Amino acid sequence: MTPWRLLDTGSLSPVLNMAIDQAILMLHAQGQAPPTLRLYQWQPPAISLGLLQKRHDLDLEACRRLGYEVVRRPTGGRAVLHHHDLTYAVVAGAAEKMPASVSAAYRLIAQGLLNAFHLLGIDAQMDRQGDEAYHTDICFLRGARGSVVHGGRKLVGSAQTWQAGSLLQHGSILLQPQVEAWLPLVQTDGEPVEALRAKLAAHLTSVQEILGWTPPLSDVKQAVRQGMAQALGVDLQPGELTPAEWTLAQELAAAAANQHQVLGGTPPQIALARA
Repeated sequence: MTPWRLLDTGSLSPVLNMAIDQAILMLHAQGQAPPTLRLYQWQPPAISLGLLQKRHDLDLEACRRLGYEVVRRPTGGRAVLHHHDLTYAVVAGAAEKMPASVSAAYRLIAQGLLNAFHLLGIDAQMDRQGDEAYHTDICFLRGARGSVVHGGRKLVGSAQTWQAGSLLQHGSILLQPQVEAWLPLVQTDGEPVEALRAKLAAHLTSVQEILGWTPPLSDVKQAVRQGMAQALGVDLQPGELTPAEWTLAQELAAAAANQHQVLGGTPPQIALARA
């Protein structure tokens, strides 16, 4: 089977997480980075906004007060809360036989996630509803291509971007409930809090809610590794970021901070010593 790199970078700052994904994509497009599956978490917790998302209903002061950083993703989509979740990122391209069609790529990677959930004892499905009719700036309140659902409620939200034939797709796997965490972060414009709570509860779910318990993070990561390897037909081998990837990621993170792409929360930590 074709060898791919598996990265587990643990918990990093939100701005650095987004910069690392972007750096791998840019270097892969130049033939300088291998096809990669990356798994990671966020510290501090954060909300990521889609690259072109102009409107959001976030209460930025509440985000700062509660310690949530607000950052831009290099991909599209709407606001995603990164709290008690596991994020995956796939970087690959035509050389790795990644489908050139956006929809086909979403389906292929979604199959890897479905395989992973099956290993965890969860019968999930790919969302085929498309965007919901009502307006919302919260990703998990929208149906979209590439989403994974259970019982009609979203369990994984994903977004992608392409550069010179190379794909970056990343997404948030909800491990624990997020409804209560969302409530103080959103400006409701007069909508009762109970109405927002009911809407969130009806549209998103988590591994814990489905199983009644939260598997060890190591078990979830192993399931994602196995599920993706099976769907993609590849051999995932643990690796590290290259010096070039680290350097570019830190440059991108610093530029994002200087360009005010970090909208709220604590000041981003840019410097990162290699382990």
